[in-house]
Amino acid sequence: MANPEIESELDGIDRVSVCLYRLGLSLAALLLLCRGASLLLGQDFLAPASWLVSLAVASGVCGLCLHVYDKRIRFVLQGLGWGALLLSASGAPDVLVLGAALATLAGLAFKEQFCFAIPGIRAVPLLLPLLWLLELAGIGWAAALVALVCGLLLCLLSLAKWRMPLHFDIGDKGRYQI
Repeated sequence: MANPEIESELDGIDRVSVCLYRLGLSLAALLLLCRGASLLLGQDFLAPASWLVSLAVASGVCGLCLHVYDKRIRFVLQGLGWGALLLSASGAPDVLVLGAALATLAGLAFKEQFCFAIPGIRAVPLLLPLLWLLELAGIGWAAALVALVCGLLLCLLSLAKWRMPLHFDIGDKGRYQI
């Protein structure tokens, strides 16, 4: 978790996990943009099932590679991310898979707002549950707009994260609860 002023020595696993975390965020952002555009234009760029599995994978990767000091928060966010994957693999209803994936991403956005001052990111933890409700209610045009806004904000977050040195994501290795 971010302590940019502290530069812990990173090993190979640290570097790979930070890059995977950032890749997962980037993929989730692009997938949300894709979903918003699909709903708005009425044409699927990805089959809905493929989109949902991809979003579950993105949230699972982010959960796997999450760097946060508090083990309880880490456990919940990792559990939601992996839960989305397990629900998807077990054939659970799409609404449950989507809920777990979006809950992971909302929690990550909430975490990131405390770590880094990225404009607009504070809205994402509120907008992603709204997206879930709009998808559940089948209000496509509103879900499209919310997905596009969330996708754009997560793109901003992803771009900001990719420009940061890797050690910003790790922080003080001595503060992690095991």
